[in-house]
Amino acid sequence: MKQLLRYTFLSMFLIALCSCTVTEKNRQFSEGVSGIQGSYWMLVSLKGQDVPDVPSTSTAYIRFEEASDEVKGYGGCNRLTGRYELNNSSLRLTNLATTRMMCPDIEQENFLIAILEHVDSFRIAGDVLTLFNNKEAVATFQAGNDPDRLDGR
Repeated sequence: MKQLLRYTFLSMFLIALCSCTVTEKNRQFSEGVSGIQGSYWMLVSLKGQDVPDVPSTSTAYIRFEEASDEVKGYGGCNRLTGRYELNNSSLRLTNLATTRMMCPDIEQENFLIAILEHVDSFRIAGDVLTLFNNKEAVATFQAGNDPDRLDGR
């Protein structure tokens, strides 16, 4: 029983530690994020796996516009756009589209888009946004700075 408790505690600690990893280029985070809208949400993990920091690509992010129902972002290679519906903790993304540039790590971007199309809810804890599909965490983002200013785009 003691050993089971140790493994459980260790597993929870490792999960918490992994969900907090962030690249150096996005180290300055917003504090006190009060809602999903208006922040730049930098991609941290997909389906529980940390997103690798690939020097040849920029960090993927999404942004839920405050003045409209538009979601905008960047998948690491291509710009993305679409619509969102927000109702309490319920979230639905529709009409997602991207530009069509070909990049070395396009599989990760395609995986991100596929995940976003099935999101049905979200939770914000501090500056961490977690997206869910059927109560399963499918993507984690951390509030950060405007990536266009960081990357010089």
